[in-house]
Amino acid sequence: MKKAPKRVLASLGALLLPLVLLFTASSPHSVTEAAWQRDEVVRGSFGTITIPPATLNGPCEYHPVFLGVGAYVRVFWKPPAGYPNLTDTVMDVHLVTAGSTVTTLQGYPGPSNTTGSPAGYTTDIPATLLGGLLGFNTQFNIDIFTSANGWRSTPVSVRANAGILAGIGGSCTNVA
Repeated sequence: MKKAPKRVLASLGALLLPLVLLFTASSPHSVTEAAWQRDEVVRGSFGTITIPPATLNGPCEYHPVFLGVGAYVRVFWKPPAGYPNLTDTVMDVHLVTAGSTVTTLQGYPGPSNTTGSPAGYTTDIPATLLGGLLGFNTQFNIDIFTSANGWRSTPVSVRANAGILAGIGGSCTNVA
């Protein structure tokens, strides 16, 4: 008697299987307008712009003033053609000690210490009081960038040395 219920279940399964297959084949999933296929083809591209760098148009100067107090670096430069405004210029000043960058003053407010015209600007950058007084061979790297639309040019740089003591022996060199 136990074999009869297994046969009944097998028979029912054999009858229901074609019905289930017939039902799922006759009613496909509904189609919506949220399809991933489109007949349109879209193309795009991207690129970069090249912004020319500023030009150093004279040797920079280190001015120790009195005993290094109020020492400053004077940089002579001009912006590239097409970027005559000081608002297109960004200056980063890096304090370098023992060959390593100690701090960076990004976005130095160059326009506030800059005079001249697009034919040639002069920017005075104050040295730190400690570097000016004590010297200790403190170096400053001054990078001048031209900036437009969020892009920056390669920098032009000068390197200033505060000298040994009280600005004695201080110097400045145009790097690039």
